[in-house]
Amino acid sequence: MIMTRRESRICVFELLYEADFHRNETKEEIYERSLGARDCKGSDFSKSLFFICAENIEEIDAVITESAENWKLSRMTAVTKALLRMAVGEMLYTDVPPKACINEAVEIAKVYDDGKAPRFINGILNKIARAKGKIADGE
Repeated sequence: MIMTRRESRICVFELLYEADFHRNETKEEIYERSLGARDCKGSDFSKSLFFICAENIEEIDAVITESAENWKLSRMTAVTKALLRMAVGEMLYTDVPPKACINEAVEIAKVYDDGKAPRFINGILNKIARAKGKIADGE
């Protein structure tokens, strides 16, 4: 079965969520162990994006922290953090259009996070995209 990009992103989001709780495990251990519970194995996109995010987590977290005024990562829900990490990783380290990264994170948040999260995530991701020159002001 071929996965859609959204299904692949949901796998990545779930893996990043899990990684937040299993910090003593390597990204390889998390990925391999989690495959039994998810149908992500056939998706090169999800594997690639997960490892991109996991390998660059410190820089991704710094970018999020810098753009989330008056918010610390420790105050964000694990779901919100995982979605932001996934979208920022995708935006900064792949050739996927930034608006697609933002839209996908917001749409996934509507299903997995609380009612205020999509707007919060959208605001932070748009600020990051502008600061990194990925989208112009006013877009």
